[in-house]
Amino acid sequence: MKKNNLLTIGEVAKLMCLSIHSLRYYERINVLKPAFIDPDSNYRYYAFEQLFHIQMITFCVELDIPLKELTQFMDDDKTIDYLALLAYGEKIAKEKLQKIQKVSQFISRTKQQILESTTLPQEQTIYSRNLPEKYFHIMAYDKPFGGDNQFEEVVKAFLHFETSDEEDYADFLESGLLYEQTSAGIERYIYVELAKPIENIPVKIIPGGLYSCIQNREITIEKTAEIFTDYLKKSNSFLALETVFFSEKYDFDNPISELRVLVQPDIRK
Repeated sequence: MKKNNLLTIGEVAKLMCLSIHSLRYYERINVLKPAFIDPDSNYRYYAFEQLFHIQMITFCVELDIPLKELTQFMDDDKTIDYLALLAYGEKIAKEKLQKIQKVSQFISRTKQQILESTTLPQEQTIYSRNLPEKYFHIMAYDKPFGGDNQFEEVVKAFLHFETSDEEDYADFLESGLLYEQTSAGIERYIYVELAKPIENIPVKIIPGGLYSCIQNREITIEKTAEIFTDYLKKSNSFLALETVFFSEKYDFDNPISELRVLVQPDIRK
């Protein structure tokens, strides 16, 4: 093959906005062979028609498709099934887009929470918040809340929930402690919030409403009745939640938690 009508490796690199190192790597893993290698100088040359193939390789790189997987679309004679490759790329692109959308939703949700936090009173001040109905996946907890390892337990539970094959878990929507008191006694749970109910996953529906809240630097959920005496008015039935409170300036060494309480009808009498 004459090299007069071919492109040098440097020209290809410039045209395709790639490095010469990348083109040599593609050759090494057998996804792009030069059209001609000068036996005297060992210089690489490429045909103009190969530019489209290089564009397809770039498309795979941008989609994080391992380049070695390209060989499954190539025959021994180095022909390539572009239709199959495009279908595979389309599938990967859709999956990647879904992940990007989830990240975008997480960013928007977290920004909204932080902006809302700037309108709330400072620590140790009781205030009211209207909260929507929530869906919790819960794990029973058999001892009083509190202690240095408390949020370690939450993390362990969180990891347990993450082992599910379901894709509908809300990434870091909320997790924390749940304390429910009725005339029948007290029940304690660790929870992870779901964006919506999931089939075959037990869900506890937490009612929406006007919650009475307070921020603290320590876990105070066991003291709910004492802290919210006026709000509860000696009610024997209430629901309390405690979760990490995200603010504009978050202190990892000394985080703030928000304790929320809602009076409920005593349906267990």
